[in-house]
Amino acid sequence: MSAIDDFNDLMAETEVIQQVFRSVREEPAYLLGKICSEYQETKKAVPDYHLRITGYISETALKALLSAGLIKRQSGGTLSVFCYEPTKKGQEQYSRLSKDSFYQK
Repeated sequence: MSAIDDFNDLMAETEVIQQVFRSVREEPAYLLGKICSEYQETKKAVPDYHLRITGYISETALKALLSAGLIKRQSGGTLSVFCYEPTKKGQEQYSRLSKDSFYQK
């Protein structure tokens, strides 16, 4: 193992880094859930101010959802910069996560 691998293993054992890993794994799913559930209720794109986008992980999660083709971004309305709408692929993932009880944690 290289020095950086040893260092990364040491960091991975810390609670702080474990929380970051958990956030990286779960934050995109929570954002997708918020967008899909609100879209299902309103049949309208979800304005950005309805989403809890705080910190680097949330911004990255939103970019990842866009990059993966799970949501699409539109120009915002009166109070928002952007609005987000789930794609068919995003709705399918939301359905799978819901059936697996992910959002009931």
